[in-house]
Amino acid sequence: MNDAVNLKLENQNTIIDQLHYFIADNFPDGTVLFFQIFVKALLLLSIFIILDLFQRKILIRLIRKWVPKTKNIWINTFIKKDVFTSFFHLLPLGICYCLVPLIFYHHPQSFHILDLIFSILLLIFLSKFFIHVIDVYTEIKSKDQSYRTVALKTFSELFKLLIILFTCFIVVSILFNLSSAKIFAFLGAIMAVILLIFKDPILGFVAGLNIANSKQIKVGDWISVPKYGLDGNVKDINLVTTKIQNSDKTVSTIPTYDLIATEVKNYEIMRSSNTRRIKRSLTFNFKSFKLLDESILNNLTKIELLSSYLQKKEKEIKDQNSTDFVYPILAEDNDYITNIGVFRYYTQLYLENNPRISKKDTIMVRQLEPTIYGQPVEVYCFSSTSDWKMYEDTQALLFEHLIAVTHLFQLELTLVSPS
Repeated sequence: MNDAVNLKLENQNTIIDQLHYFIADNFPDGTVLFFQIFVKALLLLSIFIILDLFQRKILIRLIRKWVPKTKNIWINTFIKKDVFTSFFHLLPLGICYCLVPLIFYHHPQSFHILDLIFSILLLIFLSKFFIHVIDVYTEIKSKDQSYRTVALKTFSELFKLLIILFTCFIVVSILFNLSSAKIFAFLGAIMAVILLIFKDPILGFVAGLNIANSKQIKVGDWISVPKYGLDGNVKDINLVTTKIQNSDKTVSTIPTYDLIATEVKNYEIMRSSNTRRIKRSLTFNFKSFKLLDESILNNLTKIELLSSYLQKKEKEIKDQNSTDFVYPILAEDNDYITNIGVFRYYTQLYLENNPRISKKDTIMVRQLEPTIYGQPVEVYCFSSTSDWKMYEDTQALLFEHLIAVTHLFQLELTLVSPS
């Protein structure tokens, strides 16, 4: 700046000189210096704003017109994330910095303060520029939404946080003329407070690495978090929070660390396998249980799936009518001698022949522990699709059919009233 001042002192017939002397001649002596510096600072700020508007309205628009002609994903993302805008902020800042000696040469004592101001602004603009570049890199590399994306976003958030902290440290050292050794000594003294303030980012960073390494969750997965009563798709995982879009289209936010610190159910494996479990039970009245007799068999002949099985049972019923027949106490394998047993057998056959039920997974009909309300019979199988609507439709059709045929087995369902 000294060279510029020397050059300027050789020619004192500029607009700046005229403005300087105009203020000196028309303002009270006690306020002349203040108004001279204030007006020149306002002039410098006006130049910066005009140049910044120029780069926004002209340069950025030119780039936006040119960008649609290219398919380069980097350039398109640079525009989307305002990287060019943050970079072009440096141009008016640099021009204004060069104009300082020409505008303030009458006040050389202000050069030091202006140097500090421009240094701080330069740091802020550079930090903003690098943060936007990190955002661009993260978005481009996160297109696949894989487990690596979680680690990438975690590290990108960490780098942005470090850039902000580093900028703050330098700004403090510039303002208070502190050495880096003094700053780090002060940070060491308040380390406990720092750890408390940055507890969530630290825990989030650990959680992000753990999730990426163990491949537990990624963006797009369908999860449920019982602790918060959440059930939906993961929309974003960053250093501090995780966004989950619920089934009702609302968005909930939870701490990222809770993804490894609490119970989280991930349904993505189920969805990728294109199957979904059906596990529901019907409760029957104990008083409706009975041994097979002719009346029950007459009803069951209407069910095609049981025709071959009933032929065997008809012979047993005829033998039962003889005086010397004793009904077997222990049934042989697959020999159901009660109406509830035949119902379980029929349900098993119905599931095995149902095209909506997956044949590669477990298909089971079992009795649960008896309750005061009756005997629960549980259906355990998997639908052949993981689509939510198709799954609910399959489950509804299955149990509607089972409820409808219970009267053929002379079984009564128990209606449990809410307490």
